Amino acid sequence: MYHLNDLQLALRIAALESLSAASKEIGMTPAAASAALQRLEKKLGCQLFARSTRRLQLTEEGRIFLDSAKPALVILETASANLAEHRGELKGEVRLALPSDIGRSQIRAWLDELMDSAPELTVQLYFGDHMTDLIDQNIHLALRYGQLDDSNLKRRQLAMTPRVLVASPAYLAQHGTPSTLNELSQHAVLILNRGGEPWQKWKLSHNGAPVEIEVRGQRFCNDGAVIRDWALSGRGIAYKSWLDVAQDVTEGRLNLVLADKIAPPIPLQLVYLQTDYPSHKIRRTIEFLVEKLSQFSQNYPLP
Repeated sequence: MYHLNDLQLALRIAALESLSAASKEIGMTPAAASAALQRLEKKLGCQLFARSTRRLQLTEEGRIFLDSAKPALVILETASANLAEHRGELKGEVRLALPSDIGRSQIRAWLDELMDSAPELTVQLYFGDHMTDLIDQNIHLALRYGQLDDSNLKRRQLAMTPRVLVASPAYLAQHGTPSTLNELSQHAVLILNRGGEPWQKWKLSHNGAPVEIEVRGQRFCNDGAVIRDWALSGRGIAYKSWLDVAQDVTEGRLNLVLADKIAPPIPLQLVYLQTDYPSHKIRRTIEFLVEKLSQFSQNYPLP
């Protein structure tokens, strides 16, 4: 009989079309993954994948077998999850995609706390500021800012948070503090690159009405944590979610700029695939993050 882990590996190879990518995701060495795939093919007496220099593609026999194996694996995983829930156990693997900044500065430590309380829970974290394809990347939960259009995803709103302009006290002491939106053109601004495009149109408010201002800068990055680091080191003015910089502002490492022109709040949401019965580990993780974000928002309200 073949091993359950070998079947799971084969399914991820099929999804990613790469043995190395699948082995990295699962936590195996490429050599061990290759041996497992060969073991499975030998048991079945057929070749599941056609090899090329760039990727692995399912053969017809491989497609037939894995299409049939996938529902069986889902049933087994559901049975295991139901048993764990019956016992009140928090165990298994949870894969989360997190925004780079708040993911590194806050949520990673919170999840360490969760794992300390549940030794049989495994967490895989994926940091980035682009929307992740939950199916292709095999992600259970993704935390994202803003409105999301994909109707195939379930949402759990954690907070409503505005975007604010911030800079370090040292930067403002050297370059002055802008008093109008037009004065931003005289300052260094730090620009996030989202989805391959620089985010140069900042949405703020003026006299209670929404306004959009286009900015120009020299520093661009696709990682929100780097934008915050630049701001902390006095490199310029950043446009950040309040939750990303709330602790820095409260503790004096960053100052609000044009505080009367803060953008309207946007949602911070956990998104996940629609299922009739999300597993115990997923529900517990969601409730844990809801509680932590609520505490954080209370501790660091917008001034």
